[in-house]
Amino acid sequence: MIPPAPTVGVRLTERHQRLVEEMEAIFLSEGFRDLTVNDLAARLRCSKRTLYELAPTKQEIVLLVMERWLARVRYMGSLAAAEKLDPADRMQAYLTPGVTESAMASSRFVEDVQSLRPATLLLEAHQRERINVLREIVENGVRSGRFRPVHAHLVAEMCLASIARFNQPEFLRDAGLSFSEAFSELYQILTEGLAPRSGTRRGRRDTSRPSASEKA
Repeated sequence: MIPPAPTVGVRLTERHQRLVEEMEAIFLSEGFRDLTVNDLAARLRCSKRTLYELAPTKQEIVLLVMERWLARVRYMGSLAAAEKLDPADRMQAYLTPGVTESAMASSRFVEDVQSLRPATLLLEAHQRERINVLREIVENGVRSGRFRPVHAHLVAEMCLASIARFNQPEFLRDAGLSFSEAFSELYQILTEGLAPRSGTRRGRRDTSRPSASEKA
């Protein structure tokens, strides 16, 4: 069982936490642009007043749900990475929640995020934080010889640029991929591309603990 993510913003009651989880499932599968607070209250079998206890407007409710979803992705990745010693295993463990937790993200959800600037900014900040941790993992892998001598910052920025494209619905449609499938392909390319070339001297196995930010 995955431990709960650290509290983000206001602390929620058990009832409010359940409502947020149910809204997350609705938003990811159906989007949120066409849903009204009345719609949500009816589907969640609660009052509008209960939802407005979470946030004063529909937009802020959406952002609250997104923020907690993204925080969970980061937390799960950091938790899993902290248990790994080898950089390749650490990278895979850190990135995997980005695939598994976005598996339900529909193209409609992606489109709705792009239509709401605060949601787009929230997603970009989340991606930037994850890429910064990825850069540190790659740097550790290069130092230990587990990865080829690549430019870690460039690798991280290339990954960020790819992820930015995944956030564009037309790209996913043209590629014939879901949000989760695109992430999975990217992570496979990263893992295989960073592996030392055959015959290249490999450094000692990295036995150092993850950096502080990887544990955050």
